[in-house]
Amino acid sequence: MAWTDVVGIVVASLTALAFILGGLMWFIRAVVRQELEKYTKTIQPGYRNGGSSLADISAKLDELANRL
Repeated sequence: MAWTDVVGIVVASLTALAFILGGLMWFIRAVVRQELEKYTKTIQPGYRNGGSSLADISAKLDELANRL
């Protein structure tokens, strides 16, 4: 085996590894993005109370403070 054959095999192996790792990273990002969307859906705008539950609490607290 000549050194050019060894270099070719190493380059091909590293390229294959890069493609595999790239695909794995894409898959992990997609899964994490789906999970985050699922768990934060209740605080996103456009869902039930429009994602303004913190603003609702703040307004209620201001109203109670004004009464006192």
